[in-house]
Amino acid sequence: MIDGLKLKNQFHYDEEKYMKRAMEKQNTDPTGYKCQHDSITEKRNLKVSQRIKEHMEKNPNLSSQKNNLQAADNEGTVNDKIRFYFNTSFISDRTDPYACYEVGQKISVGDTTANVACSSTSDSACIYTCTEADIQSSALQNFIKSSIIETIKEVFESRIKIRNPNENIKFNYLSNDYTCDYGVDIPNSFFTQGIENIDMYVWVTSRPTPSNNTIAYAFSCNFDTSSSIYGRPTAASINFNPLYFTPFINAENSISFNEYVRVGIHEMTHALGFSSTFYQSFIVPNTNDVINDGDGAAKTITIKDTTPSGESFSYKKNAIYSPGVVEFAKQHYKCDSIEYQELEDYGGSGTAGSHWEARTAGEEYMIGFVSPIMPITNLSLSLLQDSGWYVVDGSDSDPFLWGKSLGCDFVKKQCSDTTWNYQGYFCTEDQAVSCTGTRMGKGVCSIITLPSSSKELYPQYQHFKDPRTIGINFAADGCPFYQVQDNNVYCFDTSKSSTANADVYETYCENCRCFEYASDNNKTQQACWEQRCGDKGLQLKINNQWFDCPDSSTIVAFDVSIMCPKGSTFCGGTPVPINIVSGNPASVILPTLLLSIISLSLLFLIL
Repeated sequence: MIDGLKLKNQFHYDEEKYMKRAMEKQNTDPTGYKCQHDSITEKRNLKVSQRIKEHMEKNPNLSSQKNNLQAADNEGTVNDKIRFYFNTSFISDRTDPYACYEVGQKISVGDTTANVACSSTSDSACIYTCTEADIQSSALQNFIKSSIIETIKEVFESRIKIRNPNENIKFNYLSNDYTCDYGVDIPNSFFTQGIENIDMYVWVTSRPTPSNNTIAYAFSCNFDTSSSIYGRPTAASINFNPLYFTPFINAENSISFNEYVRVGIHEMTHALGFSSTFYQSFIVPNTNDVINDGDGAAKTITIKDTTPSGESFSYKKNAIYSPGVVEFAKQHYKCDSIEYQELEDYGGSGTAGSHWEARTAGEEYMIGFVSPIMPITNLSLSLLQDSGWYVVDGSDSDPFLWGKSLGCDFVKKQCSDTTWNYQGYFCTEDQAVSCTGTRMGKGVCSIITLPSSSKELYPQYQHFKDPRTIGINFAADGCPFYQVQDNNVYCFDTSKSSTANADVYETYCENCRCFEYASDNNKTQQACWEQRCGDKGLQLKINNQWFDCPDSSTIVAFDVSIMCPKGSTFCGGTPVPINIVSGNPASVILPTLLLSIISLSLLFLIL
């Protein structure tokens, strides 16, 4: 999913070492944090733009044509649910020349013409030597087909309907040059005869990547280009790095597997339109009119602020200002003056366009790095709705707690000890502990001070009077806040039950959250207890008995002195568990006629 994400402990990855190295690079190369989706689409879009330009020069009368995927009557039509077809031919048997089947096998990754050996820092096409962890085994193939793909399919089919669906979609070579990802050739019949009764056709691969920090990636490879705006994405490629998914075969219920499935959902959301490729093509439903009076969904904003040392500064970044997203932001943050939701600006031009800013979106599933939480919220679903291509049902979306009701200063200004003065947010002492801001887990404050010989940090990364002191999370603009780190203690992780502190009746459960209590020596510590919303607000379950926990108060339950949260408290906030599908993927079939067309030409296609 990204280069620079936190790898799990089983891969012996030193997160602190990585982040220190990333910060050392900040003064010379602030592009070390990139999403695979963005870096791929950035290169592809240049080629698409060139092909369109050449095509228009040869056919100048085409520029005024209506986009055939968007033309509709005033009422429009909506289907029952989005119709996916996942083609798994590349994860069947040993059919993919760019996948690993034997230890020591050498394959090209990132492109079909790589000629340079991969290294630990590779971020472009190279020759990769397969290890045991990279093998695409039959067990992994079945696992991806029957569990991962079917789960992703179910998540979107239950939430998304297509406006004005086409019963036959002919592919457009201008948007793909006859390929969908390297080595994945699109059959000629898709361009001449089209495909019927499908809204999104997806090829699936399971290949290593130039950077093994990438869990998965996906991008759209077919959309209409017959007008000045792009049409709805109708085909995509998605790749799952075997390194991450093999350990979870027959272990679908682990917290890490849930995390990686959500990465797949994240990537498919990119392919559906959450991508800088498509923002300027978002339309008013059932028209060809681009939203915001033709300006599209994204714009450049200027943020002005003052550093803790009193220096005024301003900087520009990208933001989404489509109607549904703005309305959600106003309601969520309780800020009537907000007119946008910021996009990530760390990591250079690749990452900066297609993820929410981590500082303001926290754990949401469409930020640029992963966590076991990644709630699928109405923030991102509102963006898909604003595209004009979909009707989205957000009734089953996950609660979005990061920054909830914390006001305009929280969302519009840089973090500081005044704008983020809430439990779990701004922290000032390295290695101090507290519950995280959303109370999902036990957090640690990680702050580092760069050597005096280094340059000062950019003003927007300065949150202390010392201009070289910063939190380790650069994606969140270096804001220092309490994060679950190496020990990975999330209160909803039932696998931690054996480590629960029996002295304070600690519990790990789906509805458990982190709370603070005073130990015998009057030191503040953290524990997980089940919570619920009672008639008077927050209640905690201690030793199988429920206790009211009024805002900003201290209660004593079975001799445990518990500090009830200050400010707004939220009794809910559980990400809705994803129903991991397990079954026969053969139930997902294409019409007989289409199968007969495809069978002769899909030797190297993926699900």
